[in-house]
Amino acid sequence: MASKILLLAAAFGLSQAATNDQWAQKSIYQVITDRFARPDGGDADCDLTAYCGGTWSGIVNKLDYIADMGFTAIQISPIVENIPGNTTYGEAFHGYWSQNNYALNKNFGTADDLNNLVKELHNRNMYLLVDVVANEMAANIGDEVLSPSTKIDYTKFVPFNQASDYNPPCSINDWNNYTMYTTCWLGNQSVATPTLKLTDSQIANTQNNWIKQMVANYSIDGIRLDGTKQIPYGFIEPFVKASGVFPLGEVYSGDAGFVCGYQNMTAGLENYPVYGTVLDAFTKGKMQSLVDMIGTMRTSCPHTQYLANFLENQDIARMATLTPDINLDANAMAFILTFDGIPKIYYGSEQHLEGAYSPGNRQPLWAKPGYDTSAPLYKLISNLNKLRNHAISVNSNLVTNQSMLLHSDASTYAARKGPNGVQIVSVLSNQGKSGKAYQLAIPGAADEGTQMTEVLGCTKVTAGNNGTINVQMEAGAPPKVFFPTFNLKGSGLCGTEAANNNSGSSNSSSDDSGHHNAAPRTAAGLSSWTAAGILGLAAMFFL
Repeated sequence: MASKILLLAAAFGLSQAATNDQWAQKSIYQVITDRFARPDGGDADCDLTAYCGGTWSGIVNKLDYIADMGFTAIQISPIVENIPGNTTYGEAFHGYWSQNNYALNKNFGTADDLNNLVKELHNRNMYLLVDVVANEMAANIGDEVLSPSTKIDYTKFVPFNQASDYNPPCSINDWNNYTMYTTCWLGNQSVATPTLKLTDSQIANTQNNWIKQMVANYSIDGIRLDGTKQIPYGFIEPFVKASGVFPLGEVYSGDAGFVCGYQNMTAGLENYPVYGTVLDAFTKGKMQSLVDMIGTMRTSCPHTQYLANFLENQDIARMATLTPDINLDANAMAFILTFDGIPKIYYGSEQHLEGAYSPGNRQPLWAKPGYDTSAPLYKLISNLNKLRNHAISVNSNLVTNQSMLLHSDASTYAARKGPNGVQIVSVLSNQGKSGKAYQLAIPGAADEGTQMTEVLGCTKVTAGNNGTINVQMEAGAPPKVFFPTFNLKGSGLCGTEAANNNSGSSNSSSDDSGHHNAAPRTAAGLSSWTAAGILGLAAMFFL
């Protein structure tokens, strides 16, 4: 086992790490590095199982496209060197097949390219979240199915180059067996993924030193811990602490109690339980299942503001494949952008890209339809991110103030998030394009007499008795999102001028006003929610 860290980049000065509370104010745009942008701006299509030419420099060239949607952070693919060549599943374009943890994936660029990406992000007050594989390496075993006799050339791995560094080969066939899913190999055909003996203190310490050095070398602001469920409990918290930055764990399960149990080890988690019920609500007409799960998550997770909410990612089908109705997608996306927690949007969602499972959901953005800033969902995301960013700039208590359910029925979800004066009131529907116009009376939206602006259509309503606003739901049921008119100034929405908040634009200052000592706040406004049924999500293959 190697004893020296051979990272390619020279150490750069690390600015003060962003706190969990600062990350809770962010909105994340997730890219597959190889599929987001080519450095030469080329727009030719490519083989979805091979490297397509996306790089860190390509991302830099398209940062305005991301920032103009109001995103304040990006997530990129794992950065380390992966196995070379082709396999039955294709090439390692996604970055999850690690071979050398102390070298960069040259397909994505050089150390200078990565450092330049970080510099450009930080100049815009944007954060970088890097996907990290901490528990396994990868080996091409051809057409073979994993067995105890499978031959692995461990000498190719860096730093762990001996068979004794790994658990013996076995396949995972029971996802309720903790020992099995934390020691057996997730990849068991064509590409094997030997799992490290992370309960060995020497191996664990090597991994802790590796992540600490990698974060320092590239001034990384946060890490996504891939396959957190498959990592032994005792390894997670020390690894997270060694990184010194915000962690976002991936626990692929629809069980709220199970997922939230990991928040003792990693503050940030991808919100899979709510993801499943968002799909139920907006593609299957099961709005109550979403309402119920929100209540369950609140009683299960101590800090919901650190949960990342999403509709799509590299492992699941895109919304446009689940439903061609773009209005349903718009309502579900509006939920993600206005609900408690950190919004995380997968690249191409703004273009309503289709795609089932890997590699179909990992297509190049440049090929079709490209970077269309006039696309309906691009505009929706831009407006709602602007609103969320503005509301936080006025009163950062928006982040910890949990949303209150104002109204729900079989086809409608209405909620209020944020303290009085910066409350975001969302009225969402699952009727889709076939829905007819109707009117709703939504109580508790604002103090009586307060004028509210619907920021997606720029119409205005005034709250009446009991803070009720009358909402005209249009035919086709597009989402409605309201904000107090008197506090809209500086948002850049509905004819107001945008404030210069030093974030997003390419000419912004590198002085991050968000880097302050944000003390935890007590969540206010917790409403009464009904207990939930739980959606079980099947474990996905590691591709």
